[in-house]
Parts: sequence; structure tokens; C-alpha cells
Amino acid sequence: MSLLEVARDALKEIPISDVLRERLSLALDQLADSERKIAALQTENGSLQAQLERERLDHRQTQTELQRLKELLSEEVRFFHDVEFRRGARTGGRWTPFCPKCHLPITLSRQGGEYPYCNDRNCGWVSNVMSQELHGYEQALTS
Repeated sequence: MSLLEVARDALKEIPISDVLRERLSLALDQLADSERKIAALQTENGSLQAQLERERLDHRQTQTELQRLKELLSEEVRFFHDVEFRRGARTGGRWTPFCPKCHLPITLSRQGGEYPYCNDRNCGWVSNVMSQELHGYEQALTS
């Protein structure tokens, strides 16, 4: 038997006025309702705490994976005049020229008499250094 049931039984046996009896009964009803709400909120709080802990664990795993990917995809970057040279996982460990504007690879002319330009037509970047001079820098980087 709960404490509220004991209180209700005692109200029946105590000689008090009907008005006072009704007020006490209403107070006990409100108390019972409040206890149900507290129990529901405690259950919800426990559920939210468990969900928060799962999210924290997921966040830690995501941070670890992000760090691993950053290390895997890290690149060395060097600039020669206006061309960006990169070496890393996506270039196979070789120094490769890239557009400094959109960061896509560029092709250096083997004849050496042309100005390198970005392969992306929408970018429109053109170097102000001849391909021949860039080939020399590219070879200096690899040796």
C-alpha cells in the first residue's frame, strides 16, 4: 500500500468537515499526478542521457576517423612562381603541378614553348611562366 493510499484511508476515518476533506483529497490527487509526471520525466531523462552518451561515442569515433583521413590525404604544397606543386596520396607521391586558382591538376607542355593553363575551361587560369621553366623546377623537386 502506497503512502497516498494510506493518506486517503486516514481522511475517511478522521472527523473533519466535508470542505476540508475535499481540499485534502484534491491535494492528494495533485500529489499523485505530480508523482506520475516526475516518474515520466525521470524515465525520459534516463533515455536522453543514454542517447547523449551514444552521440558522444559516435562523435569521438567520427573525430578519430576524420583525423585518420586528414593524415591519409595530407599533401605537401610548394609554389614556384604562380604554379602550385603538390605531393601526396592523390598524386602517387610525385610532385605534380596544380592550378593555384581552382586546385585542379594542370598539364605542362613537353615542347616547353607554351604557357601552362588550367584544364578546366571555366577556371580560365593561365600561367605567366613558360612550361620549360616549370619542367626544370619539377625535376629539381624530384631529385
